Amino acid sequence: MDQNQVAREITIIKQMIEKTKRETAESGHLFIFMGIATVLFVLCVGLLELFQLSQWILPAMIILTIVNGFIGFLVVTKSDKSERVKIYPKTVVLNLWVICGLTLVLLTFLFPFLKVYPFSALGVIASLILGIAVFVTGVIYEMRSILWLSSAWWIGAILLALIKGPFSFFILIATIIVGWIFPGFIINRQYKNGSK
Repeated sequence: MDQNQVAREITIIKQMIEKTKRETAESGHLFIFMGIATVLFVLCVGLLELFQLSQWILPAMIILTIVNGFIGFLVVTKSDKSERVKIYPKTVVLNLWVICGLTLVLLTFLFPFLKVYPFSALGVIASLILGIAVFVTGVIYEMRSILWLSSAWWIGAILLALIKGPFSFFILIATIIVGWIFPGFIINRQYKNGSK
């Protein structure tokens, strides 16, 4: 192997590392977007429930799920079109979140209506699924802080199971902020620190 070939291979490795960092930052933005969208979703449903407008809960949930899914799809496909080479960690993370998202759609819209569990258990079950997704994302990106923050989902699930009442949706909102939005900021911060 001559000097030119070694230099080219080192350049390719550096480009792949930089691309991985950029894609990690994109995942941080996606975490923040989906976290904020989910906070708005929970807040809307919680307020409708609080003001006893239950006839609007299902339509609001369907509309918000479709809008969030469409925007998330646009964000992911936009970044995919500009890529020449796919980096394995990003592919794994996207597939993880797609399958967890589909699972959450089934948990939200199908199983409560089939009387598998009461609708009130949805926050607990969704928190457990999202905790797994955030934890595995932390493993894939090798970020210990994300692993620790994923525990917010399990703590939130336990609190939701123990504390009943009209304001329990605030527990879920706090869980989303700590377990989803904070990790997005941490992922972005780590990318910026790595870039410097």
